[in-house]
Amino acid sequence: MRKLAAIVLALTILTGCCTAFAEDAVSSPDSQSATSEPASSAAEDTTSEPASAVTEAAPSEPASTVTEDVTSEPASAATEAAATPSATDSSVSTGATWDFPVSLTELESDHAILVNRDHLLDASFVPEDLVRVSVKCVSSSRAEVREVVNDALEQMFADASLVTEYTYKVKNKAGDWIDKQFSDTRGLRLIVKSGYRSYGTQKTTYNNYLARNNGKDDGISSPPGASEHQSGLALDVLSVDYNANNQYMNDSFYQTPEAQWLAENCYTYGFILRYPEDKADITQVPYEPWHIRYVGREIAGYIKVNNLSLEEFTELWQQKLKDFEASGGNVDAQLLLESTRRTNGLESTVTEEYGEDGDAEISLAF
Repeated sequence: MRKLAAIVLALTILTGCCTAFAEDAVSSPDSQSATSEPASSAAEDTTSEPASAVTEAAPSEPASTVTEDVTSEPASAATEAAATPSATDSSVSTGATWDFPVSLTELESDHAILVNRDHLLDASFVPEDLVRVSVKCVSSSRAEVREVVNDALEQMFADASLVTEYTYKVKNKAGDWIDKQFSDTRGLRLIVKSGYRSYGTQKTTYNNYLARNNGKDDGISSPPGASEHQSGLALDVLSVDYNANNQYMNDSFYQTPEAQWLAENCYTYGFILRYPEDKADITQVPYEPWHIRYVGREIAGYIKVNNLSLEEFTELWQQKLKDFEASGGNVDAQLLLESTRRTNGLESTVTEEYGEDGDAEISLAF
């Protein structure tokens, strides 16, 4: 009976120690790394000897000895063997650090795609998540865009309607830019002219334009496959008044408060002005103050702050990626790390400082 009682007591002590060890492992910061160690290794010391030998020795040896055997390996050893990087490991165990301000997650997303005459979409390409836009449209049939674009568009249109006063610029008869004050209790009134276009529709649009322009391709209309509208990420946005008074879109739209508000603020919703006036030689498309493109807030913020075209930005980040990989960087490991600490991209904050135009200044930070 004494022997049996001793055996039961030993098993009870051993079970308690194992339970305490398990609880310590769960609560320890090193527990995440330790879980990547194969179970067979962790159990090797305690299971290599027959159970009978353990139970016989247990009564004559203090409980602290059992605990010592189980925990004698430093936590650092388990951490070094871990295969999964922790969320705080900035190097991601790759030998290189991704130090570009925009995450690889955003750069490799489908809304970062570059579409132009050198980067064509297939004739069969159709976005899978097209939805009818939920904001005011020129056509009663309503334009389509990708779902993520519509969500951002809703917020942008709603915020624009709250802008009841705005200082913008117009050209006087002498050709000089002068300030003009917008004031309307209805706010800035935006309207969608067009959204998604299929490859076939763009082909018809392009051919019709060439027919009106004596067969000359001046870059205003893109050939099929080269139009961003096919991606479902691009829109033509006008003001209600401009649309009502102009049959065709041209750069005179810029002299409206809506156009200048878009150029100044669309990045906060994840959009960029895709074809800026000073980038026409790079984009190969003339200035279009109505054409916005969704790229997400991180990318839009970086492009805005650094005054880049999408072509320049794409070339820049792809070179950064090549340098990262050449330095031993691991793309998969970096994406895994980013998945544990996603950010909201560029944040904008209205300050109490006011510029020469009387508008509050905005502070930008990643």
